[in-house]
Amino acid sequence: MTNRSQPLRIGVVGCGGFGRGAYVNNVPENRDASLVALCDIDLGQAEAAAREVFDKGGREPRPALYADYKAMIDQESLDVVMVGTMADVRPRVAIYALNAGAHVLAAKPMAPSLAEAEKMLQTAKEVDRILMVGYNFRFRDDAQIVHRFIRDGGIGTPRFARAWSFAPSVPIRGPHYKAGSGGGSLARTGVHTMDLAIWFLGSPPLISVHGRALSRFADLPALPPELESLRGDYDDPDLVSGYVQFADGVTLSVESMWMAPPQIGDHGVEVWGTHGYASVTPLRLLTWQDGDYVDVTEQVAPGIADSFHDDWHTRIRREVFHFIDCALGRSTPLVTPEEMWTDQAIVEGIYASVNA
Repeated sequence: MTNRSQPLRIGVVGCGGFGRGAYVNNVPENRDASLVALCDIDLGQAEAAAREVFDKGGREPRPALYADYKAMIDQESLDVVMVGTMADVRPRVAIYALNAGAHVLAAKPMAPSLAEAEKMLQTAKEVDRILMVGYNFRFRDDAQIVHRFIRDGGIGTPRFARAWSFAPSVPIRGPHYKAGSGGGSLARTGVHTMDLAIWFLGSPPLISVHGRALSRFADLPALPPELESLRGDYDDPDLVSGYVQFADGVTLSVESMWMAPPQIGDHGVEVWGTHGYASVTPLRLLTWQDGDYVDVTEQVAPGIADSFHDDWHTRIRREVFHFIDCALGRSTPLVTPEEMWTDQAIVEGIYASVNA
């Protein structure tokens, strides 16, 4: 693919808030890609995305619009399909696209179940296509710095990590609070920091998962108006904690909550090694020297700790451009199949406690 003279033909399935912001807005900015088709079960969403990005933006040619993803994939000879749907339909869209010969970038959570995720991974392997799930926190500047620091021996051998995410509300742009969506606080929000922790630890083989996943939403006596209407439909866990064991004694603690007090609403990852420590939010790099920890943050990453601000648009754009480079054979996917499997297996292992 590296010698092709024509841009990659890309189609997007799912043109709601995420699909539009992540994929529809960014693909046209890449000179090696052409956004030729948009699909949404609500054709009005696809039309709105085309109107906003192409008509108002003065871009040409306007993509073809579809309400049926199979029709789009069958008719458009796509090189890449980007899937921004809810998780309950994501596996079948991804598998259909892979079998049609397209590379697939899929939003997270990967799937509602590990079995469906495994089918996606197996299909990609069988047809020799790239499948990558968008764990886009890996494209943050602070995450890249921490990963390099650990990789280069800054903390010695990683032994333990803590990943946490405390969100002050519930995402309501889609029904992520419904079990069938693959949602819940860990799958929807906490998976980002959990994935970073796994990456920082060196992606060791998974041994076991233990945890608890509870829903306390319905027990709250009063809710803001925009959330009160969800009370009858809400059936996913929002208070999640887990303990993960990997090979060679490496461990991970996971915490993910919705409806956290705004005063503590934030997220982060901490990693301890045999002779050092590293974290994001805040960015901090410590290494053991002469009998004590020495803060080398400024030495390793001058000015970044004080100036870094996580910007969703920046990391999503980087992810999309990276995947286009992967499809062209210029780069290797930042997220491996083994890491995608591990992320999904941990989520499923912790969520299984809901019915335990």
